[in-house]
Amino acid sequence: MLASTLLLAMAMPLLWAQPYPIPPTCYTKVLHMGKEITQRAAEIKTDHDTYRCTAHLPNLYIDVHNACVMSTMNSYVSLLGGLRERRCAYTRKVQSLSGVGFYP
Repeated sequence: MLASTLLLAMAMPLLWAQPYPIPPTCYTKVLHMGKEITQRAAEIKTDHDTYRCTAHLPNLYIDVHNACVMSTMNSYVSLLGGLRERRCAYTRKVQSLSGVGFYP
């Protein structure tokens, strides 16, 4: 009895396995991009070089299901563009996040 249940438990993943990997869809790519942008914005606020001049920025959360994604990104990118301290505004992390802005 125990041997048959063990055999069945070992065979189930083989039966459920996909014959080929499923490629990512456009939706999963957009979800991943939203998480990546949110993470990069959080890293800018905690980075040693930029935490002083980005403390006033709001926390950025990209929800791809919300219709206001474009305006949220545009307003955040404009806040990044308005950073007054040169040593903060021209760091690689800030510049890379500024480059993902979506302008209609």
